[in-house]
Amino acid sequence: MSAARNGRGVGPKVTSWFGGDVHPVRAGVYERRAPAGPFACWDGSRWRADADRPVDAASVTDSTRFDRAAWRGRAEPSAAPCATCRGHGVVDRGIDVESGADLIDECPDC
Repeated sequence: MSAARNGRGVGPKVTSWFGGDVHPVRAGVYERRAPAGPFACWDGSRWRADADRPVDAASVTDSTRFDRAAWRGRAEPSAAPCATCRGHGVVDRGIDVESGADLIDECPDC
């Protein structure tokens, strides 16, 4: 797999495009080609709904309508903290209105 700069010529090195029949090995946010995307999160078993920004894609929980779109990911680790939890390891989704329970989950992308 060869690594290239993203299509804008700046930013992180990215992998080549993979066909929609191939799924990522790791859960996380990936760039996707039309009609999906431009970003979606692979949760390890399914693609979540598409979003305009990586941080938005990380927080979506609904399934995408476009399961077989081509995708690519980073070819090198990011030095930045996780876009989903900002390096905290957990995601705080507030308080359940009915039960009063805290809705804090482990980060799906760390």
